[in-house]
Amino acid sequence: MTVTAPAPTVPQLPGPVHRRRVRLLLWPFLAVVQVLRVILRKLLWVTIRTVRFAWRHLLVVILVALGAFYASRALLTEQGGSVNEPAVRTAPVIAPPPSVRAYLEAQRDFDAERMWQTLSPEAKARRLASGESLATFRQSIQLLQEQGFRFEDSTYVGGYRLPDGQAYYFYVTEVRNANDQRGMVYQIFWVDSDGLIFLVDTPQLQ
Repeated sequence: MTVTAPAPTVPQLPGPVHRRRVRLLLWPFLAVVQVLRVILRKLLWVTIRTVRFAWRHLLVVILVALGAFYASRALLTEQGGSVNEPAVRTAPVIAPPPSVRAYLEAQRDFDAERMWQTLSPEAKARRLASGESLATFRQSIQLLQEQGFRFEDSTYVGGYRLPDGQAYYFYVTEVRNANDQRGMVYQIFWVDSDGLIFLVDTPQLQ
């Protein structure tokens, strides 16, 4: 009895038609892969050229980077400041009352009585309560005159009126001493709603 060996199984390879179908199915994927490869090559080429340029022109790169940093910082500061900073308004122009003008004229003449008359009753009462009367006020004015002080022109800077009728008036007054040395002092007048002086602040002469 003759025994025959089984015939070896030969795998069937895909034919030409099957290969074309596989290529058609894989063509979009292969196209995307090809595009990505081209893009990666371009990026790698640009990166290498950029690194070479930066290494050869290091100072120029540093200056450009610093300029871009400070420009962006200034732009952000301006944009943030315009949103967060409070509004700054200009006060309306107001004319000083006659009491302030009379006080400054009497001050140039060292006329203590006229200066005293421009004060409000509350201001006089406060001075009297602190021990300052018309007589002591006259003595302090005469002392300035004896020391050689002279009050020259006064320049009105501006004023601000409060909702209750009181107001502040700001002046710059020229003063000269016994040696005829010139100086500028600022004076702030606090005036009540009746137009009389409640307080005169001249810190540079105190």
